[in-house]
Amino acid sequence: MRFSAFVLTACLVAGSARAAIYENSITVDSEEDIFEAEQRGDISSDTAETLIEIIGEGVDLNNGDREELYDLPGITYADVDAILEYRKGKGRIDDPAELVGAGALTAEQLLQIAPFIRIDAARPVLPVSGKMHLVSRFTTTDNVPPPAMLSARLKGPLNLSAGFMMFTTRRRADTPTYDAVNDALTSKGFFYQPHLPRVFVQWKPGKARLVVGTFTIGFAERLTLDNTRRITPQGIYLVDDYTRSQDLTQTCKLSSSGFELDPSSGCDPTTEKNLYITPDYRWRDSFRGVAGSIENLKLGEEASLSVYGFLSYQQRPIYQYQLYDRRFCPDPRDDDDTFCKSPNVYLPDGATRLAFSTLTNAFDELTGGGHVTFKPNYRWTFGVTSYAAMPFFRQSPLELDFQEYSRYPTGGAFGAVGVDAHTSFKEFNFFLEATHNFDGRFGSGAKGGYGVEQRTTFSPRQHEFEFSLRFYDDGFGTPYSRPIASPDMLEGQRARNEAGARFRWSAKLSRDWQTRVTANLWMNPWPTYGGDPMAPQIASPAGVANLWLLGRVDFTGWWFFQPALWVDVRNKNLASSVHGTCSSGYLLTEGDTFLCGGDFYKVSLRLEAIPIRRKLSAIVQTAFTWRDDVRYKDRFRNDVQVWVELRAQPVDFLQFRVRSKYLYEDISDNTYKEQSLWSFVEGAWIFGKGNRLALRYDIYQWLDVRATTANRVPNPEHRLQVDFRAAF
Repeated sequence: MRFSAFVLTACLVAGSARAAIYENSITVDSEEDIFEAEQRGDISSDTAETLIEIIGEGVDLNNGDREELYDLPGITYADVDAILEYRKGKGRIDDPAELVGAGALTAEQLLQIAPFIRIDAARPVLPVSGKMHLVSRFTTTDNVPPPAMLSARLKGPLNLSAGFMMFTTRRRADTPTYDAVNDALTSKGFFYQPHLPRVFVQWKPGKARLVVGTFTIGFAERLTLDNTRRITPQGIYLVDDYTRSQDLTQTCKLSSSGFELDPSSGCDPTTEKNLYITPDYRWRDSFRGVAGSIENLKLGEEASLSVYGFLSYQQRPIYQYQLYDRRFCPDPRDDDDTFCKSPNVYLPDGATRLAFSTLTNAFDELTGGGHVTFKPNYRWTFGVTSYAAMPFFRQSPLELDFQEYSRYPTGGAFGAVGVDAHTSFKEFNFFLEATHNFDGRFGSGAKGGYGVEQRTTFSPRQHEFEFSLRFYDDGFGTPYSRPIASPDMLEGQRARNEAGARFRWSAKLSRDWQTRVTANLWMNPWPTYGGDPMAPQIASPAGVANLWLLGRVDFTGWWFFQPALWVDVRNKNLASSVHGTCSSGYLLTEGDTFLCGGDFYKVSLRLEAIPIRRKLSAIVQTAFTWRDDVRYKDRFRNDVQVWVELRAQPVDFLQFRVRSKYLYEDISDNTYKEQSLWSFVEGAWIFGKGNRLALRYDIYQWLDVRATTANRVPNPEHRLQVDFRAAF
């Protein structure tokens, strides 16, 4: 099976291909479509976050720069340059269809980017315009008010704009404070409460920009500073992205000290111990403060300068098990030291403890930094980026700090400084960034480390080739960088102790065939350790090579029927083919921690039929997986999933969707993993310009015979979602 999977991938590599930034072709209408593409495994969680951020803010076709346009799905650098050339010649794009008529884009590309672009009116009829989005979900077993999300954006006169994003939550633990009786943390626990994680006012006159409120910021190859989700960030972004879990969440997130919990806590063992309710919406923490920029200041005939700066003071949440108390624990890496465990978090009764909870506003963080870009001419760009951050814990006399597996470094202040460069020659683009980070993490040697990333793209028409090289030493890594890296995590960071190369090729060589391929190869230059820091155990030796291959082929020769086939190959240890280990993450065996070295192979087939254009379409998608599992010492574990979807739009103002997903993990044993059938029906009413009201009903049936499923309430699950969008 391993050999045949590699042969299939090689065949895809040898075929024709089409350009795209992302793993698969992206054709969506809203965030819901992106969530579902991630659930099917069509795209990664990183790609989903990027697309959700872009679809929320939109890319302005008339003012977006080269980096912003390149983030659009299905767009190559050659396409971006064609758009910019057309925009320069015409002066303004009033209708995106103009790009197809001018040959800058194909009709298919326009369909892909349509949900992600915007064209602001040249002369707005009203002095104020905007949009709003309200969404909420219910489950029949909800015993508290449902979670909700409300966001809005306004654009006014005098180059002013504003926006906010508000959530209500039920299962987010309140701010922890010091409990003198237990010498520990205490929290009011869970209750229905509002949150305002995003609110901003922006003034953007000409080349200047000033933002007060929440924002994200990123530059270059994302190696020094980036908390956006863009592929090629360059500056300040205003985002209103969010995520949601497809699974219900347990009501009970409490534990006790040798006695039964009060039934009012939501953990009555006879009625609510296994009760599941609607999960809260989630959002990424951004910076909060002030940010400004002045872009493209002319310094002579060709040279220009851009300057960016920000200052943020933000309260941040953290998962309760990512903390430790420095009063009793000299080194959090000592897993055998009971004093290095995370401190208990008690409810006001002094006996009941929180479990598996995220603590709201657990610590404060002061962050500041900036970036300077110098362009001596249109061909060359040079930049310098730096930032520094200081976390503060207010729960004195506890001396709280971060566990070594938290993404925040142990030891107080942290930051980074880096330089970057970019040059282009016709279809070639060369990018380079080198960074040194600083922190007080245990075992970081010189209090930080170096990281280097180089990326080259070659973009002839209808093609995109990308080759990148990266090196991150074992002391590198900050919470606010997102460079190209493997999915492996080391002490809360992906970009650490890694040397790797990534190749991507996408092209369209004929009218009928499209394919794309990604190959990612990496190794760890230094061994990784676990256990007692005084007598560490090697979790993974140095030099273990890992490979991740993705390949997809699409046939688009017929408008009424379009098949697609793709493979996903992940080999966590190329030198070993032994079964009986895990295929991702780490494994704890007899007190020792080992990096998983198993394999993963997945083949997916998608068939789309369109009997009536723009009126009726049907999709069938199936996937079969071979993966290593610690339970099976002589074979792979096999999983299967099947998706069936029907879409209809009989008239312009009505849309309907029906979808079912069947999942069977480990088809050889119905007592081990999940077997389920999930279906939903959705109807949407479209009225006015940009107004949409959608109602959706889901039923989720658990079919396996595990003990947890037998005790699960409810089963089946009945869910309802309301989604309202308006524009004015």
